[in-house]
Amino acid sequence: MTKIILLFVVALFATTQAYSQCACCAGSGTGSSNGDYNNGILTLQKKQWVAETYGDYRTIKEGAGHHGHHEPVDTSAEEETPLKSMFISSLGLRYGITDKITVSALLPYVFLQTDNGNDNGIGDLILLGTFNIFSKNNFNLALQAGVELRTGIQKGSNFDNTTVVVGSGSFDPMAGLAFSKRWDKLTLQGNGLFKYTTTGFEENYYGSISVQNLSLSYRIKGDNNFCSPDTSKQTSKTNFGWNVFGGYYGEWLDKITEEDVVDENSGYYLGFATLGTNLSYKKWSFPLTVSLPVIQHMNGEQNDAGFRLRLGIIKSF
Repeated sequence: MTKIILLFVVALFATTQAYSQCACCAGSGTGSSNGDYNNGILTLQKKQWVAETYGDYRTIKEGAGHHGHHEPVDTSAEEETPLKSMFISSLGLRYGITDKITVSALLPYVFLQTDNGNDNGIGDLILLGTFNIFSKNNFNLALQAGVELRTGIQKGSNFDNTTVVVGSGSFDPMAGLAFSKRWDKLTLQGNGLFKYTTTGFEENYYGSISVQNLSLSYRIKGDNNFCSPDTSKQTSKTNFGWNVFGGYYGEWLDKITEEDVVDENSGYYLGFATLGTNLSYKKWSFPLTVSLPVIQHMNGEQNDAGFRLRLGIIKSF
């Protein structure tokens, strides 16, 4: 079986994402996130544009792998270079077709870091729609649907004889559900999203993904930069706003299958405690999130996740 380092790029609506850490399969997530606003608004106003960019730094605990039930490791096989960290940058656009329908596009670029060298590559383009199906008394419920296009790359790595795969090499449909409830200064919001991964590069299967997110934010100062479509009376805006938030993010990744052989050292369930803040000035927002792993169920031999740090820059038009 060809050895690979695999990077899954998934559209998420959470403030943070998770990924696997093993040498043969390192999955990752990055997303254009309604959660980054922490204001409980799932769709934009009609004809409103949002441009956003994110930098997502993720550490990996070398030599701290989870040892599950698996077949003995073949010590004669060539050693793979473990990843030390990843940095995922992304650019995205969102547009409000109506007050109830928002569409978005996101393109990530991934950097890998090891002791033997670094590598990088473009990921899969993500097209996504959010459809607000219910709005009343500051409660919003939305359906989400989209597709991940196979714009990611597959190539030989710069640090060993493995193959770097950024994306899945397939057209992958996605569907989810999101909700939010706003009070005076508090906002509760959450979502669940599933991506069905189809056969990708060289007829291999790189694992479907399911994510869950729940967060509670508190508005310390100012108002939201975005107006809720179910609010008939809008409050006056101040130039400066400040929110803090915390919550939980979970991600499940299926095992990968390469050349009709299931890789037992792939797939996982990871859970993270998240804490962050969002500063805004006029039509600019700057969300910052720190995530710490609290649940790590890795299949087979994989290095554990470390902390991660995510910074966003968001501009509305």
